[in-house]
Amino acid sequence: MPAFELNRTSDLSAAMTCSSVAASLEETSSMSSQAELAEIETGGASDTQSLINPILSKLLINLFQKGEYESVVSSAGQLLSEFPESIFLHNVMAESYSKLGHDVKAIFHYEQAIEIKPCPAEHNMQRDNKVNYHNNLAVSLKSLGLLDRSEQHLKAALKINPRFSPAYNNYGNLLNDRADIKGAQDCFLKAIDIDENSFRAYWNLHSTVSDAETAQAIVEMCLKAEPMYRDAIFTLAGMNAFKGDRSHFDSLMKSELSDDPILKSIEWVLSLEEKPSLHFNRWSIFDLATSLSDQSRPFYEFGVWMGDSFRYLMKSYEKGFGFDTFEGLPEDWRSVPKGSYSSFGTVPEIPGGEFIVGEFDKTLPTFFATERQKAALINLDADLYGSTLSALKNARSVIDEQTVIIFDELIINKGWQQDEFKALNEFCALFDLRYEVLALSLYTKQVVTRILPAS
Repeated sequence: MPAFELNRTSDLSAAMTCSSVAASLEETSSMSSQAELAEIETGGASDTQSLINPILSKLLINLFQKGEYESVVSSAGQLLSEFPESIFLHNVMAESYSKLGHDVKAIFHYEQAIEIKPCPAEHNMQRDNKVNYHNNLAVSLKSLGLLDRSEQHLKAALKINPRFSPAYNNYGNLLNDRADIKGAQDCFLKAIDIDENSFRAYWNLHSTVSDAETAQAIVEMCLKAEPMYRDAIFTLAGMNAFKGDRSHFDSLMKSELSDDPILKSIEWVLSLEEKPSLHFNRWSIFDLATSLSDQSRPFYEFGVWMGDSFRYLMKSYEKGFGFDTFEGLPEDWRSVPKGSYSSFGTVPEIPGGEFIVGEFDKTLPTFFATERQKAALINLDADLYGSTLSALKNARSVIDEQTVIIFDELIINKGWQQDEFKALNEFCALFDLRYEVLALSLYTKQVVTRILPAS
């Protein structure tokens, strides 16, 4: 079954890879027709009781290809009550839930597609596509922050097919999330060695380097593999503009693409009085930010999730404070469903870390009512406008001119001007402050700032 790579259009972060459902749907539809024909010819029962009507399977194909994933889930869900062990249905349900961002549900159906003992007509489909099921299951597990389980399924995929390029690309993304930059780089290079046209592996590879010239050369190689890849086109235009050659960027801004959030982000960066340093992964951003901070002070993190960033920052400080509900987003955020980024109530145990559990509006006023030490660094990973503004306002007493503040997703996302960016500007206006931008990463969407008096 051919693979396509799942990428969120406005997301420059490390995109995972996901296999296409359409080919397997068509394969299953063909199997169903053949099984029904065999039953007619022999006059006996076949295994069609485990296969859905080919017309219905084609309907699901059509709905999926049109992006009507809710309709696919609804229709396939009804059919599952009649065909509970249909690998085909579990696969299409998993793919659709993955597209909708419902990773917990996607995981359940991928696991079913792997574990169910297939009927004879679906045996070959499961055998031939199990590598994809493991790979896609790993994608959804990583989205939930379950890196160890994700790694298990990537290893399972590579055991089935040691030359499965998408799994190496995904493995690289996973290792990047663990701050294993060398391991990530090796995986991306392996993916490219297997498939020289794996443009997403090139794209992700550029996040493993530290200098802009090498990063730009890799982005150019990405575009040779896929000349129409917009993220790379826009980023390359931005890189050249940062160096003083705005010709390509200005041309894009005069086109119908001018409202793209990536281009708008670059436009904002170019408007800054002082040029910030350019970085390509979040660990480089953290290293730069900590080096600029007073490490005798504590750091504060708003939005902890699984604690990966907190754990990394803790290496540079004696004390850290983390704030989170540990139950995920309190509301839908753009296309990200409520409850995403949940640790399922599990609070990390990190030496030197103190975690305050609950909604910001309830916990922060009480916490900061007591005098707290000035912040060396604040990592704002609250995502939502309201949550970010609440964190900034309540933490005002620990912010001074030495405090380094990292906004985890200030730019790049669709509607970024209405989220952390809006909260930052409103906070500064409210307290007669201004901010300077010290560094940023287009790939990870992070921006490093300091807050200063307005005058």
